[in-house]
Amino acid sequence: MRQNVSRDEADKRQLMEETPVGRLLWKMSGPSVIGVMAYNLYNIFDTVFVSRGAGTDAVGGVAVSFPLFIFLSAVSSTLGSGAASVISRALGEEDQEKAAKTAANTFGLFYAAALLITAAGLLWLDELLHFMGVTDTLMPYARIYTKIILLGAVTSTGFSSIIRAEGSSRYAMYIWVIPMGANIMLDCTLIFGFQMGVVGAAVGTVAGQGISMAMSIYYFYFSGKSVLCIRLSHFIPDFRLLGEVIAIGIPSFLQLCGQSVALIIVNQFLRRYGGDLAITSYGIVNRIVVFFLFPVQGIAQGLQPVIGYNKGAGREDRVRKALRTASVMTEIYGIAAYLLTIFLAEIFMWLFTPELPVVHTGGHILRIVNASLLFSGIQSMQTTCFQAAGKPVMSLILSLCGQVLCFVPAVAVLSGLYGMEGVWYAFPVSSLAALVISSILLMLITHRR
Repeated sequence: MRQNVSRDEADKRQLMEETPVGRLLWKMSGPSVIGVMAYNLYNIFDTVFVSRGAGTDAVGGVAVSFPLFIFLSAVSSTLGSGAASVISRALGEEDQEKAAKTAANTFGLFYAAALLITAAGLLWLDELLHFMGVTDTLMPYARIYTKIILLGAVTSTGFSSIIRAEGSSRYAMYIWVIPMGANIMLDCTLIFGFQMGVVGAAVGTVAGQGISMAMSIYYFYFSGKSVLCIRLSHFIPDFRLLGEVIAIGIPSFLQLCGQSVALIIVNQFLRRYGGDLAITSYGIVNRIVVFFLFPVQGIAQGLQPVIGYNKGAGREDRVRKALRTASVMTEIYGIAAYLLTIFLAEIFMWLFTPELPVVHTGGHILRIVNASLLFSGIQSMQTTCFQAAGKPVMSLILSLCGQVLCFVPAVAVLSGLYGMEGVWYAFPVSSLAALVISSILLMLITHRR
């Protein structure tokens, strides 16, 4: 058994340190892109099924609860990305003990946090939904959907980032694609076959997450594919190690929480001035925007272990080349995706609903908001670089830029000047400002070296 694991370690070391950077990035990012695409396709199908099977008010109710869904993802992403950075650098330094202990401690902390979030969320559910901007019309849909999602919070990660940190990017893809495929089939069956509406959508989501969790447990403990030899003693809390994981992962948490803050701010504004039509239209637009980001997210996930491993191995030349290559890839994609949005915005909206007011309102919003794609890709790569290299303070600053430090002032100023139109323009303006800030910081640090 150990001989096979050692051979796997040697193969993965050769992959990370000797494969040409461009080819390595494609190899690591390809499965990640497919995996994230599967997740975002699920979001698309889920919204379409809810719209067609339960009506646009149901879509609005689910959309209002989306900030909480993002928060749950933020917790798993924080621990997963932080652990992935520590593990990839530990493997690069040939410290197997630290890598295994990091994984075990991360598992324990996540499940404890998930149980706490479930208890707190159920206790203050209505207050939470009002804070997120729900209207009286949308409240019944939001309440039942959110309650089921909270009950399934413990299944909300398969730790694909840790699996990728080992170099097993293909299996990391599987624990996205297979559960999401099952999720889509369950949604279709429960919403249309059993007429369960948003309840069916929520149950399908939790069931899909449960499959991902089971596949993760199988990989680490039963498959023999993991290079981590996790023992029971590794679960004893190591607070220094957990502090390192959290410090590195905090940028991911704040970045995703920033998305929640942005959604809550927008929903509160729309509840006051736009009503159910505006909330529902933006809820659909947000799903489309998130879907368009899947290649950027996938490339960032593939970039992280490449940078982390080569940073640990002292290969700074490969670190710089990987960042440049990933930045070019995401910028080319951003330009192409935005051009597509300009011409097909109403068609994208029509896929979700035949209601013309929602189609026209959403198409207008989508053309403005999706301009962020022109700037957000490179900024995401720069943030990933600092995070994977174990520089939590810098990655923290960069993560806060796009969704909080730049967005909140932009939406405050532009909404005051241009009303609801200013809210939409705040998205691309804040993305551009975040890119300028992150580029300046990167140049200053590079020059200092």
